[in-house]
Amino acid sequence: MVTEKIVKDATGSDFSEFSVDGIGIATSSSFPKILTFMDDKKFLSEINGNKNIRAVFVRPEDVTSLREGVRALEVDDPKWYFFTVLNYLAVTKARSKSVIAKTAEIHPTAVISETGVIIEDDVIIEPNVTVLKDVIIRSGAVIRAGAVLGVDGYEHKRTSRGILTVAHDGKVVIGKCAEIGVNTNVVKGFSYRDTIVGDETKIDALVHYAHGAQCGSRCMIVASAMVAGHVTMGDDVWIGPNASISNRTTIGDGAFVTLGSVVVQDVPANTKVTGNFAIPHMKFIRNLKLSTK
Repeated sequence: MVTEKIVKDATGSDFSEFSVDGIGIATSSSFPKILTFMDDKKFLSEINGNKNIRAVFVRPEDVTSLREGVRALEVDDPKWYFFTVLNYLAVTKARSKSVIAKTAEIHPTAVISETGVIIEDDVIIEPNVTVLKDVIIRSGAVIRAGAVLGVDGYEHKRTSRGILTVAHDGKVVIGKCAEIGVNTNVVKGFSYRDTIVGDETKIDALVHYAHGAQCGSRCMIVASAMVAGHVTMGDDVWIGPNASISNRTTIGDGAFVTLGSVVVQDVPANTKVTGNFAIPHMKFIRNLKLSTK
């Protein structure tokens, strides 16, 4: 539970008594009794429409615009206060001692955090792998040489007090029999959305798999692909070499993203897309032929 004491400890400000069950972004929070913030009135309708919101960091001039029943926490910079509390919770949360199955094969040069890691049976971890806090590796997974799991992602906020670097509060979950390629980076979850690599998914070398990205089973993500934050992929998805998937897009089951494509909108299931910006593959080919006549 997030209470007025936690907010005071994190921000140095004293508010009259209140309590919530967690914190989250208004546009994506689905758990009850949350604390959020409003830095721009364009999000007012989403905040007032989300019945899960109990308290909001808000500027004094915007207090009266909030719906009845929402606890207004009047501050000069709502974004700074919100992410400062998030940082406090991420850094101070309790973590158990790491648990590593006896049948896991871990190279002596690998670095495993002493807390917050679970490695299940028959996992293989190759040389120079780094596994940081809040990572779960399911049975049979393979982590290739030089991969890094559980880093904080690129999340920096411009505030009236300067740029605030935001700690990540979620997990990385590597599914059963999944594979993470050489020198690939898998970022820790953020804002209560864990980063998930599905069962039997195979990720190639030099892939960036950002915070909150989630894929289903048997996906194939090929070398140097970039999967941005909060991307959702179904089962059996193919992401080609050097493809870039923009944040918060959804890639349906069985979709195929060809090499070098730049995806900026949702891709329906069983659809093949190509290009920058990516469009259906055959449409791309037709356009290409027309342009070369």
